[in-house]
Amino acid sequence: MMDISERLKELTVLYVEDEFITRESLGKFIKRRVKTIHIAENGITDLEMPLMNGFEMIEKIREHSSDVPIIVTTAYNDERHRPATVRAVVIKPIIQDDLIQAISTCF
Repeated sequence: MMDISERLKELTVLYVEDEFITRESLGKFIKRRVKTIHIAENGITDLEMPLMNGFEMIEKIREHSSDVPIIVTTAYNDERHRPATVRAVVIKPIIQDDLIQAISTCF
């Protein structure tokens, strides 16, 4: 059986973060661990962003596929910010082991 690090190397990840420093540091962290990473900065996954917020993005993804695993990273730690249609929610500031654990649920 493959360990988590070997399985991560098979994944393609879309990472969307509106905060530059977080996007850069976690983007690099994730890039070292997965097969392919696509990084976007605006209008998509933080649950509270100006163009298309994370709730809208999740809805759009679900219109096309109910199978795509979605992990939300957010500073909001309440039920409103824990959408039922996502695989996991990781609370900011992000602990890298928690993020890897959440990603590993996507296998």
